[in-house]
Amino acid sequence: MKELSIPRPNKTVKLTMMIWDLLGREGYSGYHAKTFAGVHGALLVADLTREETLRNLEQYWIPALFKVVENVPIVFACNKSDLKKESEFELNDMGEVASKYCEGVEDYLPGGLTSYYATSAKAGSNVENAFRSLGHLVLAMHSRKDPVKELYESFVAAGVRRTADKTTLIGALDEIIMDFCEGFDDHRVAMVILRQEIARAGIDIRKPTKEGIIKAVEYLAEAELEFLDQDIVKKNRERRLRWALATVA
Repeated sequence: MKELSIPRPNKTVKLTMMIWDLLGREGYSGYHAKTFAGVHGALLVADLTREETLRNLEQYWIPALFKVVENVPIVFACNKSDLKKESEFELNDMGEVASKYCEGVEDYLPGGLTSYYATSAKAGSNVENAFRSLGHLVLAMHSRKDPVKELYESFVAAGVRRTADKTTLIGALDEIIMDFCEGFDDHRVAMVILRQEIARAGIDIRKPTKEGIIKAVEYLAEAELEFLDQDIVKKNRERRLRWALATVA
């Protein structure tokens, strides 16, 4: 959660933003689409020491975002600016990407703020500015709540999930993650448990293994016993094991 005070023409707005840190790996399309539905803005981050992360913004992340939502403000960040000697691209390269998707947004930003930054999570440089830019853009560009639009985005996200390939290791893990989350009213609680049990199973989300996914299914079943009826947990476990066992490594 990020709280900001944003000056507006007639008053200062106290803005609270709920920031969702996605699984930072391409391919978890169901989880990503579900998380994108209903968002009011996005902070897209590339790693200055890995050029492919900049390419992946245009090849995967931005298309995935705009498939679910349209016309949401975006702020770009080149992270790890403290590692200049290891940089594989320049801030200007990020600026070229930002110019394609942030046309006209500078009109909504006060002096000193922009739509892209060189940031350092370690040193804290420009992190606050990136959030402030996003806050200004969300307030300036966000329209009134539209239930029809929100419902449409949910349908699109559900469609992405249905068409995802569950026979791949990432596809199966993606479906298991989504299936587990559906058992909880609070998505945040579900994700805390998921991260814990996935780590316990020794899974690297970038390169999951069938053995690791099977372990995770067992651990998630153990966790669910604290919240759900035993028969429901058994059915959930059997369903998820089928997805895990059907994968092609």
